[in-house]
Amino acid sequence: MKKLCITLIILFFIVFTACIISTRNSFYVLKVYSPNSVALDLNKNGKAEINEKFTVDGVETFTSKASDYQKSYAENMNIDEETALAIGFFAEKYAQSLLEGKNVQYKKLENNNIEIKINGKNYNKIIKHSPFALSEGKAIHEKEFKKQVQLAQSSQLKIYNNNSNKYHRLNCKYGQMAHDSIILPKNQLPKNAQSCKFCENLNNKESSKLTLNDKIKIEREKLRKIVSKNFSISEEQIKLIITDMSTVLIPNNKCTNEFCLELVKEINNAQNSIDMALYGYSNIPEITSAIQNAISRGVTVRFVHDIDTDGTNFYPDTINFATSLAKSSADYGDYTYQNAIMHNKFFIFDDSTVITGSANISFTNISGYNSNDIFIIKSPEIAKIYKQEFEQMFNKKFHNKKAKIKHKENILLGKSIVSVYFSPQDNTINDVIIPLINNAKTYIYIPMFVITHKKVTQALSDAALRGVDVRIILDATNARNKYTTHEHLRKAGALVKTENYAGKMHSKSLIIDDKYLISGSMNLSKRGNNINDENVLVIENPTLTKYYKSFFMYLWEKIPDIWLTKNAVSESYDSIGSCYDGIDNDFDEKIDFEDSGCTPIK
Repeated sequence: MKKLCITLIILFFIVFTACIISTRNSFYVLKVYSPNSVALDLNKNGKAEINEKFTVDGVETFTSKASDYQKSYAENMNIDEETALAIGFFAEKYAQSLLEGKNVQYKKLENNNIEIKINGKNYNKIIKHSPFALSEGKAIHEKEFKKQVQLAQSSQLKIYNNNSNKYHRLNCKYGQMAHDSIILPKNQLPKNAQSCKFCENLNNKESSKLTLNDKIKIEREKLRKIVSKNFSISEEQIKLIITDMSTVLIPNNKCTNEFCLELVKEINNAQNSIDMALYGYSNIPEITSAIQNAISRGVTVRFVHDIDTDGTNFYPDTINFATSLAKSSADYGDYTYQNAIMHNKFFIFDDSTVITGSANISFTNISGYNSNDIFIIKSPEIAKIYKQEFEQMFNKKFHNKKAKIKHKENILLGKSIVSVYFSPQDNTINDVIIPLINNAKTYIYIPMFVITHKKVTQALSDAALRGVDVRIILDATNARNKYTTHEHLRKAGALVKTENYAGKMHSKSLIIDDKYLISGSMNLSKRGNNINDENVLVIENPTLTKYYKSFFMYLWEKIPDIWLTKNAVSESYDSIGSCYDGIDNDFDEKIDFEDSGCTPIK
C-alpha cells in the first residue's frame, strides 16, 4: 500500500510539472491580423508590442487588405479583386476562430517566421489543408476553393465606415483607408447607410443616367452569372440529388439542372408506362416535349394532380397539361377535400424506377432556384409500392378514402434499408418521425420548408435539452407564418437559421446521427400528416446520410449567424437576389420593387 501511494505521488508530481512547463511555454494570441500574421503576448502584459508580431511560416492565403500581389493572384486565377478580398475576409475569420484568444506554443524560425501549435496540432498544416490555401498564386485545393469563390460572390460584402455611415466596395481605397470600419454583408448594413459615390457603380455619373429598369437589368445579369452547383451521390440502387438555392438566384425553365436532366432521361428511356403524381405542373419545354414523344412511341402516360374547388391549380399550366393527356385524375368532387391537397411529387417508370422527393415540376424547382432533394430509386419492389398508392388516387380515392398499403417497411436495397410511408393513412409523424427524433443521440439536422406540428416541436425541443445538436434551416417566408413553432425551438436551445436567399428552402428532410435520412413531400405540419396525400421515405444508409449532412453544413456556413436570432424577410435586401428575381417571394402579389421590402435603387 505504501509503494502504491509513493507511485501515485510521483505520477502526480510528473503530471503537475508537465502542466507547469506547458503553461510556461504557452502564449496567448492577442491578435490575428491575417492567416499568416499574428501577435503573441510574449511578455504577458496584454498588449501587442512591435517585437511580438510574427509571420506564420509557409501559410499563404488571400486577405481582406488590397495589395498589388493579391490583385495579380486574382487575375491569374480568373477571379476579380473584390472576390479575392472577400475570400480573404473569410480566411481571416477562419484563422481567428482557430487562434484568437487561445494559448499556443510556437517555434521561432528565420526572418521572424514562426511555427505554431495549438492543442498539439500544427496550425501551419491546418491552414494548408483548408479551402483557403494558396501556393505560388494558385489554389492548393481547387474544388474546395471554388466553393469559397461562390460564397464570396453571393455574400455581397461591403466595408462599413462607422464614422461616416458610408459603405464601400472591398477594393475601394477610401474604404481600405477607414480606421473605424467593419466588413458586413450588404443585407446587414444599417438601413440609413449611404453608398460611397466613388466606388459604387450605381451611384457614379455614368449610372445616374440609367433608368430604374436598366439598373434592375444590370443587377439581374450579375445574379445570372453566379455559377450553379450540383450535389449528387449514388449508392447502388439509390441516387440522391440536392439542389442549392444559394447558387441559382434567377429561376428559368431551361433543363440544365441535374434533376431535370435525369428526369428527361428516364422519360426518354421509358418503354411501357409513366405514372405521375404531381401537386402541379409548370411547362418546362424539354419535359413536356419528352412526355409527348413518349406518348407518340406508345408509352402509357397517366397523371394525378391536385385541383382546388374552383377547378384551378396553384400552377396555372397544370390543367392544360392534364387536358393534353388522355389519362388524368384530380382530387375534386367531394366537399371533404376542400382542406386537403394532393401534394405528392413522384414518377414511376416501367414499374421499375421511382423518382420522388420535395421538388415540384415548376421552373423555380427545376432550375435549382429552390433548394430541394430528389431520390431516383431503381427497384421494382419500391415501384410496386408507389404503384399501389398511384392506382388508388387515379381511381378517385384520395386522402382519407385510400386504403393503407402494407408490406412497405425495412426493404433491403443493397446497403440501404428503405421504408415508405403515405399520408394520411400511415400517421407518419407520430408513428415514425417522432420516435426517430426521440432516439437521436448526437445530432438532428433539418432543412425544412415549414414546421408547425406541435408534437414534433416538443420532441425536437426535448432532444435539444438533452444535449442533441439540433439545427434547422427554415424557409424565410414560413418563418413569418403565424403557426410556425421555430421561436419555441430557439428558446429550447435548438439552433434555427432562416435562409437568406431569393429561392425557397423547399426541402422536407431530417438527417439523424449519420444513420437515418427522412425525406419526401411532407412538411412537418398537422395537415401534411393527417389530411393531405403525401409520401415519405426513411432511408437507413450512413453514406447517403453523411453526404446530405455535408450539404446541410455547407449551406449552414453560408447563412450568416445573424439569422440565428432574427428572421430574414423573404422579399427584401435581407434575402440575396430577392429584389431582382421577378418572383413574388412572400406571396403578397407584389414583385421586386413593388414590394415594401425592396426600395428602388437611387
